[in-house]
Amino acid sequence: MAGFADALRPDKFTGVHFKRWQIRVTLWLTAMKCFWVSTGKPEGVLTAEQQKQFEEATTLFVGCILSVLGDRLVEVYMHMTDAKELWDALNTKFGATDASNDLYIMEQFHDYKMADNRSVVEQAHEIQTMAKELELLKCVLLDKFVAGCIIAKLPPSWRSFGTALKHKRQEYSVEGLIASLDVEEKAREKDAASKGDGGQSSSNVVHKAQNKSKGKYKAQQTTNFKKQKKNNNNPNQDERTCFVCGQVGHLARKCPQRKGMKAPAGQTSKSANVTIGNTGDGSGYGRTGFHRPNGEWVTCFCSWCWHGRSEVYFGKDRAAEERVACPFYRQESCYECGGLFRFSLSDFCNKSVNHICGSVDDEANVWHSRLCHINFGLMSRLSSMCLIPKFSIVKGSKCHSCVQSKQPRKPHKAVEERNLAPLELLHSDLCEMNGVLTKGGKRYFMTFIDDATRFCYVYLLKTKDEALDYFKIYKAEVKNQLDRKIKRLRSDRGGEFFSNEFDLFCEEHGIIHERTPPYSPESNGIAERKNRTLTDLVNAMLDTTGLPKAWWGEALLTSNHVLNRVPNRNKDKTPYEIWIGRKPSLSYLRTWGCLAKVNVPITKKRKLGPKTVDCVFLGYAYHSIAYRFLIVKSEVPDMHVGTIMESRDATFFESFFPMKDTHSGSNQPSEIIPSSITPPEQTKHTHELVSEEDVSEAPRRSKRQKTAKSFGDDFTVYLVDDTPKSISEAYASPDADYWKEAVRSEMDSIIANGTWEVTERPYGCKPVGCKWVFKKKLRPDGTIEKYKAQLVAKGYTQKEGEDFFDTYSPVARLTTIRVLLSLAASHGLLVHQMDVKTAFLNGELDEEIYMDQPDGFVVEGQEGKVCKLLKSLYGLKQAPKQWHEKFDKTLTSAGFAVNEADKCVYYRHGGGEGVILCLYVDDILIFGTNLEVINEVKSFLSQNFDMKDLGVADVILNIKLIRGENEITLLQSHYVEKILNRFGYIDSKPSPTPYDPSLLLRKNKRIARNQLEYSQIIGSLMYLASATRPDISFAVSKLSRFTSNPGDDHWRALERVMRYLKGTVELGLHYTGYPAVLEGYSDSNWISDVDEIKATSGYVFTLGGGAVSWRSCKQTILTRSTMEAELTALDTATVEAEWLRDLLMNLPVVEKPVPAILMNCDNQTVIVKVNSSKDNMKSSRHVKRRLKSVRKLRNSGVITLDYIQTARNLADPFTEGLSRNVIDNASKEMGLRPM
Repeated sequence: MAGFADALRPDKFTGVHFKRWQIRVTLWLTAMKCFWVSTGKPEGVLTAEQQKQFEEATTLFVGCILSVLGDRLVEVYMHMTDAKELWDALNTKFGATDASNDLYIMEQFHDYKMADNRSVVEQAHEIQTMAKELELLKCVLLDKFVAGCIIAKLPPSWRSFGTALKHKRQEYSVEGLIASLDVEEKAREKDAASKGDGGQSSSNVVHKAQNKSKGKYKAQQTTNFKKQKKNNNNPNQDERTCFVCGQVGHLARKCPQRKGMKAPAGQTSKSANVTIGNTGDGSGYGRTGFHRPNGEWVTCFCSWCWHGRSEVYFGKDRAAEERVACPFYRQESCYECGGLFRFSLSDFCNKSVNHICGSVDDEANVWHSRLCHINFGLMSRLSSMCLIPKFSIVKGSKCHSCVQSKQPRKPHKAVEERNLAPLELLHSDLCEMNGVLTKGGKRYFMTFIDDATRFCYVYLLKTKDEALDYFKIYKAEVKNQLDRKIKRLRSDRGGEFFSNEFDLFCEEHGIIHERTPPYSPESNGIAERKNRTLTDLVNAMLDTTGLPKAWWGEALLTSNHVLNRVPNRNKDKTPYEIWIGRKPSLSYLRTWGCLAKVNVPITKKRKLGPKTVDCVFLGYAYHSIAYRFLIVKSEVPDMHVGTIMESRDATFFESFFPMKDTHSGSNQPSEIIPSSITPPEQTKHTHELVSEEDVSEAPRRSKRQKTAKSFGDDFTVYLVDDTPKSISEAYASPDADYWKEAVRSEMDSIIANGTWEVTERPYGCKPVGCKWVFKKKLRPDGTIEKYKAQLVAKGYTQKEGEDFFDTYSPVARLTTIRVLLSLAASHGLLVHQMDVKTAFLNGELDEEIYMDQPDGFVVEGQEGKVCKLLKSLYGLKQAPKQWHEKFDKTLTSAGFAVNEADKCVYYRHGGGEGVILCLYVDDILIFGTNLEVINEVKSFLSQNFDMKDLGVADVILNIKLIRGENEITLLQSHYVEKILNRFGYIDSKPSPTPYDPSLLLRKNKRIARNQLEYSQIIGSLMYLASATRPDISFAVSKLSRFTSNPGDDHWRALERVMRYLKGTVELGLHYTGYPAVLEGYSDSNWISDVDEIKATSGYVFTLGGGAVSWRSCKQTILTRSTMEAELTALDTATVEAEWLRDLLMNLPVVEKPVPAILMNCDNQTVIVKVNSSKDNMKSSRHVKRRLKSVRKLRNSGVITLDYIQTARNLADPFTEGLSRNVIDNASKEMGLRPM
């Protein structure tokens, strides 16, 4: 029995053909009498004997399975000791993989075509094998159906045999049919051998005929018996050979090829067979044909002479005449003669060769381009390995780009085969591309080829001294991936390898560094051959696509990616399969440099607007399942022409190369050119339109074309957001472990809070949906701080008045935060920060809301139930309001008082100690007189909410807080750099001022210029101007008035603001604590808006040495004089002054009573009017109302008025553009200083 079981022992499983291996293992283990344990432990209580039998069978089962697994798989499953667990794990892992191959095998079976240059029997066996594989995948094909498919797929030379089989009207089995094919094939081989070179053979067999007169010309010859008439009267007639055409069966005097003779009716062949002879006088003739670019075979009779014109005669076939369209059909090149069409081959070759070579309609040519122009022999091997579709490749096929780009030499004598393990011997070399730099500034590329697998790594280098660094990177990666160590490294004597540092590193890690003898590159032949192969492919790819030479880096990485998945000449498997352990899939490969329509990320899509951008395909992303693209046309904001993006969602047009069309100007057939393709459009703006020397002059319109900024690409520009959109996508991403931890943390908070209970869905109730939202929280420097996952209810499905009522929730003003930070600098307060985890989950709902169970956490056995929400959840309309009410109730019950000026500020003081809390949604700033009181508040908050202690505050609302000795600085340099990068101004020339004083902007009456991008830039600048940069407040406010229809002047002014930021990136808002008195400044600019004839108001308040509140805005009413405009601006400023005074009065650290706020105004008339009790103004009622409001605040002691010179008025930069000195002085007075 043991011998029988040993005979059934299967081969080792390496990861492919699992079903086949599973059947063999099942039979083997059944014979071993241990397969029964794969279903698990029997139910019930086992006796001691039964338990012993089960354990012994389990041990035998596991040992047998591990003994027939490959080495790599053994390391994966060796820790499993349970038979059922091991069997289920293998079935789950590889069974699903096999199941996913059914469509691919069906496609292979359907598209299989037999070729004449291979054994028909072998190809029939391949079809039979595919049918058996489909049976394993439960796709059973009838035996007669498979036999019929084999007959239908016979090659062209076997069509007559196939027709004869069909006419017999009998059903064939596959085995019987293959036996018949075997007999016929052997008979044909025997017949061909017996006839020799000069004899006749069966249909379509190729022979060689020798010129008997000159002995110099040899040509191929075939004969066709379809139309040949047999002469039964003369048995020796078939043996006679014509001296004109070389055919057997007629004499020279009856040869249809003689001058003046017509071809007999029986000889006007309509088939595609070739008959070629020669005249013996430097000329030849015969019957031949050619493939059109669409694969159609055209039959023709040929005659030529070596020193004259070549001519072709088409057979008179009306069907063919209608089917064939000759681009050279003209009177002088094609005409009818004796029932035949006669034309000049010279015209055909000169005018059509490029069209034929350039056609990619043929499937073989498409795959040739996808595989980076590898040779056709390797393509045949890939086809036989079932990695790419099967197609017949004509021997001697040439690719125009390959012929032009590759120059082969005779190879050196091949070395003997070495049986080495991976990493036992490495070959390395460094190569330069004739000094051409990549877009990323790389000059060299370095290869590391493993001798055993021929798997190659390629790195791009800027300088040769980086070679050791990349070798260290390579060593660390392969050691971790393969769990092996490098033993030997072979290289030439280049300076990058021949250095003390390189030798020392190899010695420290036990690596033997072998160097080639001087001036003998053939000794490092594998690396040298790899360099040549890569450069040849790069040349062919660049020639085909028309991309500039600077993109050789992307072409090189792509070609190496493909070569690692192509079998080596000396290996039966691909390097990838030997290196990784599984066969590669090539279905994702696309033609490098072709046009691609890339899907716009969902975050950047608009309901009205394009959904794709036009790109050039550049290769495959590293460590990511995505493609790399160069944007050549985009109407989508944030996706600029000339930048690189990665995406997996794209539609490829592999027959169209937009860069080649752009550079060469060649016309492509209209049917393959997408209608939206145009040459890459120019950018909508430039970075430097006005030089500083021309500031005082009238603006000049540039006559130059504004070209796009092109960024290099050996670095990656991530324009596509890689944040997952669903929980399944998150779990499948490279950061799956981090996302899983974030999801678990969120669910733990939800469960701990008692947010819902699972219950039956009430009748007629439509539950609210929910979804997972993922986000990477970044630090100010752009690095990832943490991964956040939130379960969000789909609140947009809620109905007002039924699911919610009130939704308002206050948030702290930025002005409040600045005032508190200024007071902290003045009074030496400590500033700490806390974050409320899942803040909205703390709110208690007043309404009854039901929600679907979240994805990934549906309770087993209760799939039909819903979640009844007991507390609020993110996404609900009322969630912010409920959270604020909960927080407010908690703090007021602990003795905290609410600041009446800002409901998000709470304070408590007593015994010389005090603490202030400022809430912004879920971020809390804590200001305390000492650490003890702050820790006490932290402890209290942690008892009531799930809190995260962030320690000393360093970032709030994307603003850096830098605490120095007796000062606090607010800085947004990272935000400035971000918007400069985003909109392409990072390399622009700095401007000394944000706004041109001589510029007078009007409404644009022409077509808007890139309105969407203009609005985006304004929106980005508004947050910066309202947070820490009062110096750009006027410019942003002024330009924001034209967002609906911006013109060239508006764009020019906006670009000046961006260039000003480029020169003031490190400008921060400093609070030194002195003077600790609130002071205000007010100003206006009368009729600054020439379209609406309205003035501009501006004000700024300083406290503790820095600005805490400021504003620049257009006045809402018409004013008749400068005095009225100044009074209106003063009224706006006093409203803010009153609010600031109320804020300070409710803070414990501020001395009471709060003194009146000094308001500085540079218009003496306004001051006189306000101080006067008489009202003799002849102004509108709106101006009179503002005058009375200012008088009331003055009389009540809220403000006092004082005159200030215009040059010292800090509000002046908020009303108009000023010179550089004025801007600099005002900025310093407002606390703006570089870090």
